Amino acid sequence: MFDDAPSQVCSIDALSMSLQMRDQYTRFHCDRVGLLGDQLGRLCDLDDTQRAHLALAARFHDIGKIGIPDNVLLYPARLDDAQRAIMRTHPERGERIFATTGRSDAPEVARLIRSHHEAFDGSGYPDGLKGSDIPLGARVLTIVDGYDAMTTTRPYRGPMPHAKAMGILAEQQGGLVDPEVFGLFTRMMAATT
Repeated sequence: MFDDAPSQVCSIDALSMSLQMRDQYTRFHCDRVGLLGDQLGRLCDLDDTQRAHLALAARFHDIGKIGIPDNVLLYPARLDDAQRAIMRTHPERGERIFATTGRSDAPEVARLIRSHHEAFDGSGYPDGLKGSDIPLGARVLTIVDGYDAMTTTRPYRGPMPHAKAMGILAEQQGGLVDPEVFGLFTRMMAATT
């Protein structure tokens, strides 16, 4: 029987290299999100398989940005409505890209990638999922992705202090973020800072 494991490793390595070559910030952001996501996933009692899916989704949650034009992805100011609409296509693009890896876990990982910008109150995208309809791994990603994005240098602003980022996330409980998962994130961050 044909063993496709080596080709799957090559697919993942090729995706990682593509992400790195497209945008250095995105590659390192994904690495940091993966580390935070794994810690928070443990606190959320995700099992080994779920944490493995979360780790891959964190690593590749922004892979869809490969298909975003430079004039949007690298725009040095806040995006206007038209640019934001283009940027908001990256979760769906990422889902499609990851699904082509041929991995046995591709559907689960691709679903997390697609859902990482859903909001707990249903106001997110691309599907407007709400509450527990959003996969738990994606709810974890929403928090750790947002935290890292706020606390690192972006093309249009410098890094935000930890306390300010935590305050913004706290205000988003029940809106953008799952309050229970955020409570665990708060405890996790208090233990590490």
